[in-house]
Amino acid sequence: MSDKGKRLIAIDWNSKELPTFPMVAYKLLAMADDDMAGAGDMAKLVEQDPSLALKLLKAVNSAFYALKVEVTSVRQAIVLLGMDEVRRIAIGSLLSERFLAVSAGVRKHAEALWHHVLATAILAQDFVSSGDDEPDPYTLGLLHDLGWLLLLVQGPAVFKAIAQEEDRPRREIEPAWGVDHQLWGAKLAEKWELPEPFQVVALKHHDPDGEMEPPRYLCIVHVANYLATAAGFNFLRIPQEPPSPAVLQVLGIDDKTLEEMEKGAWEERKRIIAFCSSIR
Repeated sequence: MSDKGKRLIAIDWNSKELPTFPMVAYKLLAMADDDMAGAGDMAKLVEQDPSLALKLLKAVNSAFYALKVEVTSVRQAIVLLGMDEVRRIAIGSLLSERFLAVSAGVRKHAEALWHHVLATAILAQDFVSSGDDEPDPYTLGLLHDLGWLLLLVQGPAVFKAIAQEEDRPRREIEPAWGVDHQLWGAKLAEKWELPEPFQVVALKHHDPDGEMEPPRYLCIVHVANYLATAAGFNFLRIPQEPPSPAVLQVLGIDDKTLEEMEKGAWEERKRIIAFCSSIR
C-alpha cells in the first residue's frame, strides 16, 4: 500500500519478460572479490563474447578516455586501464542491453534512463574510496534505478504518464500512480542475488537519511544521482531535492563544494554523452 492508500501496481515476478542479470556480469563481479583472478582470466572471459569484446574496445577507444594509442585487444585494454576499469566498462556494456530491451513506444524513455544511470555511475566513481572493502560505487550507480527499468518493462503506459508529470515531487507522484521504484528495485536486486549493498542502494538511494548511520557507499550514490540530474541527465521532469546536510557530512562535503561538484558534473556532460554512445 502507498501512503495514500492506493495499491501498488502488481508486478509479475515470474514473467519471462522480467529483466535478468547477465551471467558474464555475475562472473565479472565475482572476480572483484577473487584475489586469485588475474588479467588473463578477465580477458579470457570477455573474449568469449565477441560482441562484448567489440563494445569494450569501442568504449576504450572513445573520446572519454582520450588514450594516445589505439587499443586493439582486451588484454591491452586491461594493461592500459586496469582490471577494475575494464570490468566496469564490460558490466556497463552488458547492462545496456537490459535497459534498452524495451518496446518501441518507450525506447526514448529507456535511453534517457540509461544515460542517467550511467552518468550516476561515472560521477559516483569520482569519490575517493575510504577503504579497500568499500563496494564499487560505479557498479552500484549502474544498478540503483532497477525499479524504473522494471516499470518500463511491465508498466510502460504508467511510466510514460509519470514522464509527463512536472510540478509534483517524486514522493507524491509515485504513490499517486501506485509505484514504488525503490522497493521494486531492491526486490529485483534480491531476485538477481546481488550482494546486499546493491539491494540497499536500490531501496534507499533517495532516502539515505532513513538509516541511523547511512553507509558511505549509499551516500555516494545518493549525491551522484543528484549530480547526474543537475548535469541534465534526467529521465523525468520532476523536481530534484538536493542532498541533506547529514548526507553531505558523511562525505565531508560542504555547500560550496557541492556547488563546485555540480559545475564539474555539467562540464563533464559532453564526455559522458560520448561514453553513453560508445558503451552501447
